Amino acid sequence: MPEPTISTCIPVRNGVQWIDAAIDSALAQTRQDFEILVVENASTDGTGDLVRRRSTEDSRIRLERFDRSVSAPASHNWAIRLARGELVKFLHQDDVLYPDCLERMAAIFDAHPQIGFVFARRHILLEHPDDPEAVEWARRHGTLHEGFTALGEVNRGEELLAQYLPTFGDSQYQNWIGEPSAVMVRRECFERVGAFSDRLRQSWDLELWLRIFAVCDVGFVDEPLGAFRYHPRSLTASNARVRADWLDLLWLYEGLLSEEALQPYHGMIRGFRRRQARRILRRQLGRLRRGDLDLRPLGAYFAHRARVARRTRS
Repeated sequence: MPEPTISTCIPVRNGVQWIDAAIDSALAQTRQDFEILVVENASTDGTGDLVRRRSTEDSRIRLERFDRSVSAPASHNWAIRLARGELVKFLHQDDVLYPDCLERMAAIFDAHPQIGFVFARRHILLEHPDDPEAVEWARRHGTLHEGFTALGEVNRGEELLAQYLPTFGDSQYQNWIGEPSAVMVRRECFERVGAFSDRLRQSWDLELWLRIFAVCDVGFVDEPLGAFRYHPRSLTASNARVRADWLDLLWLYEGLLSEEALQPYHGMIRGFRRRQARRILRRQLGRLRRGDLDLRPLGAYFAHRARVARRTRS
């Protein structure tokens, strides 16, 4: 197989219900210089066997597997390391790409070498379209890009960052970009700023996108190029039910403060961090009063802060 230009990376865990549709949508692209890299995360539902069969039927599909389950950021980072293309397109197991997705996104990279990141609008598929909560979620999250003003096909990353970063001072910050399935990234960007942080539970993608915006320009396609499937078993819905992301903002600030290209914003980010730390400590006191004595997550965060402070002093 010739060296692909685009690697469509599909991290999957227990996705046997949807993975065929995801792979089919990745194979049906109008631009064909791609590979499909499936990173199978120790599934227990037969996903691995299904993908192994698909990979024997089509040489464009490559299967890599974890023997034990790892976090979502870790599986995405492994996909980045294994991808052979100069452009990396993410596709989640329960999402689908429309046939012209790769062609439309890659055309922006081809025409504009300064572009490092492209995102597009997406449709939302509801597994339970009669569920009022799901309908309300789709209404609120169907047009995320509208947080930005006057998006064009080519946008200065620094200008988008200046609009978006200040909103992360609010604990109710929003996703203005979309899920990883709505994104394509030039490999060079990962080499410059690093990969996804395993410390975040929900917003690990946004933290990386902000760091990428600081070093490159951003493309946008003002049409849906795929569909995000919202259902009760999705990672988004699961994290929301248990509020797994309660420390995400603090870890997000730590990631941004480690990025040299964001130096002009470090003062603002430290101010955000002070306010959020006070909010978190108040909430933690409430948990302790209710008998939740697990201080390990917060302890790990402050231990990290102490290590960074020691390195800075030395």
